[in-house]
Amino acid sequence: MDTKILKDRYKREPVEVICPICKQTKIIYLPEEEIPQCPVCKVKMVIREVLVEGKY
Repeated sequence: MDTKILKDRYKREPVEVICPICKQTKIIYLPEEEIPQCPVCKVKMVIREVLVEGKY
């Protein structure tokens, strides 16, 4: 199966993730990137907000 077809199927979504302990934030793109670990606390970060442009 061609992976390009699957990549085009799901839109890249910018997501802000935050460390639940030290509150450090980072912006990643789902589903291309995995949710990272905090570089300071070594704890898995959690999704804070899905970033969308414009208003509905």
